[in-house]
Amino acid sequence: MHIKEVILATNSLHRTKVFYHKTLELDILEETDELVSFKAGKTRLSFKASDAGKPFYHLAFNITNNKFSDSFEWMNSKLDILPVSEDMLIAGYDNWNAQSFYFLDNNGSIVEFIVRFDLPYQSNEPFSSDCIEEVSEIGLVVDDVQEKAEELNTRFQVPYFRKGPRLPDFVVMGDDYGLLLLCQNKRGWVPNHKPAQKWPVTVVTGEDKTIHI
Repeated sequence: MHIKEVILATNSLHRTKVFYHKTLELDILEETDELVSFKAGKTRLSFKASDAGKPFYHLAFNITNNKFSDSFEWMNSKLDILPVSEDMLIAGYDNWNAQSFYFLDNNGSIVEFIVRFDLPYQSNEPFSSDCIEEVSEIGLVVDDVQEKAEELNTRFQVPYFRKGPRLPDFVVMGDDYGLLLLCQNKRGWVPNHKPAQKWPVTVVTGEDKTIHI
């Protein structure tokens, strides 16, 4: 399942523009007084201005497989990497055949660079934002994970991720290209256990199905 577009909320459109354009070096596709959109590989990543609290999310990007070390050094030179344990900055997910690391954006969102070795992403070029292939994960925070998962499966034909997990309070749906992470409200996000909060999210799939949370 490819994620064609993600629309998130921010209480600071300007700082969000600076972070994603200057720090992550994503090209700007559109900018108005109410919205800014970026090119994140094959995904359009948009933020809409909001004055309701301080929205934050979990968001992951698929990175070119053979550039993981380079991507880590690139980001580590720009900001602090979030530790995944007392003495580790890199997470390994053997059951997903993946590696990743995490950092915070200006909104306090938990952002992840992940390589999935089952995907055919390779590059001979030096690492740059061009090695960001797409948005690969977006967290959807809900009150009833099982009910929302069944709705996404039946109404939008989003499959349960064959690599799991499928827990009472956390369910992963989609495939290696694009995943929806259904998370119980107030459940802690990896890696810093920040309690999840419900904020508006719009996801447009590669099949042009629009999901609103």
